[in-house]
Amino acid sequence: MPSPASRLPYLTLAALFAGYAASYFHRADLATLAPLWAAEPQHAALRAAWPDIASLGMFVYAFGKVIGGLLAERFGGRTVFTGALAGAGLAEWAAVYADDPTAFATCRVAGMVVLGCAWPALGHVVATATPIARLATVMAFLSQSYLLGDAAVRAGLAAVVARGGTSHDVLVTSAIGLLSASVLVAITLGCTQQRAALAAHGTSQPPSTGAKASLRAMLLALAAMNFTLALVREGLSLWTPLLLVDRCAMSPDAAVRASALLPLASGVGALLAGPLADRSVRMLLLVTMLPALLATLALGALAIPAAPSLPFVLVAIVAASACLAMPMTLASGVLPLRLASTGGARRLGLVDGAGSLGAVLAGSALARVHGALGASGMFAGLAVVAALAAALALVVHRCRSTPA
Repeated sequence: MPSPASRLPYLTLAALFAGYAASYFHRADLATLAPLWAAEPQHAALRAAWPDIASLGMFVYAFGKVIGGLLAERFGGRTVFTGALAGAGLAEWAAVYADDPTAFATCRVAGMVVLGCAWPALGHVVATATPIARLATVMAFLSQSYLLGDAAVRAGLAAVVARGGTSHDVLVTSAIGLLSASVLVAITLGCTQQRAALAAHGTSQPPSTGAKASLRAMLLALAAMNFTLALVREGLSLWTPLLLVDRCAMSPDAAVRASALLPLASGVGALLAGPLADRSVRMLLLVTMLPALLATLALGALAIPAAPSLPFVLVAIVAASACLAMPMTLASGVLPLRLASTGGARRLGLVDGAGSLGAVLAGSALARVHGALGASGMFAGLAVVAALAAALALVVHRCRSTPA
């Protein structure tokens, strides 16, 4: 019979999965609100400020992740994870009554700072309750929570829009979803805390002294790679609905629904990344570098000035998202947790926070590129960034291959 330390805490993992999926009620609402604000004259100021609000939210979200790692190691991952969901829900509810850019941005900042604590807290729970030999598999599984959660939330919010819902209806729906999830997660994690603690020992191994320099270099390379990958992924996630409306003449609800294909396809890539990367150092290079190069090609095809058809645009964007999910899953999940012997949540918060800083550029910076060079120029820029991510993947590979 397996020892307690070798068992997976399935109920705990299910609660973490459902809770982080629900966090996308706050993450994905802006992509839904943008076309609605464009059609609502009273929200013209909000629509004009939308890229800057998105960038500001992602900027503070990055610092929330760093703070979340520290709080998780001080107060426990379960407490911080549940509090992050509840805090984001309250901020979303407050945003219902914010009809000008300043008030809405204030609510957004509060919600994104709090929500940023969720992923490092999740990593802390996993690292203390899961055997290290199965850590990659578990983190690959939990990575599906934000990909499928993104898709499910977008589909749900698209249904709200299709029924004639306004931007306020979208915000109310998101607030209810977050607050309900926080209650259910709190109950589940509270009930499973004592059993999960049985597996808390033996989940990490300290590195040798000679490996510390290599580990630090790998941490920096992971942070840089996550920065570039997140810029491209968040850019596609944020801009796809609006680009489909403007470039392919889709209706807002159809565009939001179509954008749900991005996280679904990304989920397939992320699910493959963990087990494949565990097989060998060479496979790690393949899973990180090759997908980034394929994404570069897909984005480069979209940069062709000739007006492409709707199927071509969707296939290229979906393919790029699926490819980018593979290296992102490794950089923002299992690899930071495996580095060194202490501070797993802190390292995860640092690397994933770097990714969020990259995502900041997906809003205002891409808006300026789009305004100056159009959609083709924006896709060309994303292709260049994806190529840089592939080069950084090689650095990660060499740091990992450095002998202790």
